[in-house]
Amino acid sequence: MGQPLSQVLFCATFLFAYTVQAIAGFAGNVFVMPVGVHLFGMGFSVSVLNALGFFSCGMLALMNIRSVDWREFGRIIGVMVVFLFVGMWLNSVIPLPVLMKIFGAVVVAIGLKFLLRPHQKFMPSWVLFLVLALAGLIQGMFVSGGPFLVVYAMQRIKDKDAFRSTLSLVWAVLNFLYAALAFSQGHFTGDVWLMIAVCIPLSLMATFLGNRISKRISRDAFMKLTYVMLVAVGVLLVLT
Repeated sequence: MGQPLSQVLFCATFLFAYTVQAIAGFAGNVFVMPVGVHLFGMGFSVSVLNALGFFSCGMLALMNIRSVDWREFGRIIGVMVVFLFVGMWLNSVIPLPVLMKIFGAVVVAIGLKFLLRPHQKFMPSWVLFLVLALAGLIQGMFVSGGPFLVVYAMQRIKDKDAFRSTLSLVWAVLNFLYAALAFSQGHFTGDVWLMIAVCIPLSLMATFLGNRISKRISRDAFMKLTYVMLVAVGVLLVLT
């Protein structure tokens, strides 16, 4: 599974990223994936993060189940699941370095867009459909479709609690589907299970910590910090 220092670095990044996930309702895997790919490779990272994403996002959704916007949840799942599998197919036919640089450029663009123009204009239905399709593609390729889903959700879900709980339930379902497929393909090796076991207590800690923090700070202020970090992560992906 790698050297102890690599494991510590992955776990520290995971704890931070999933605390962010619990606060904002997205961005956890966006922060962890580059570190995991660099330290352990794509297959290992995707398997671990899908399993942990299902666990932590499912727990957060259950903690806030009364706030879920079920109509939007159905729309999001209906579109993203289809393109999730398209993204998984693209991941098998396009070279990884090319995908990583494209993904990095996209993350930078989204981060800068929200920093420079935080107020969202109304988007027509066909544009929102394309945004959800892109969210599914990126989720299928990198388990990191959060930035695009946020663009959609900020247009459609105005309540802070509904935003977090609905997105958390979406991630729980998508991560479960991806993890089940990876398991059927034999990607859940002993090292993957070991890392999952190590990170489960961290996931519990991050979920409860993020849930508490989210009730104490302005969502707008934290989102601003999140987008700054998205830009930084995207730049690192492009330069790697």
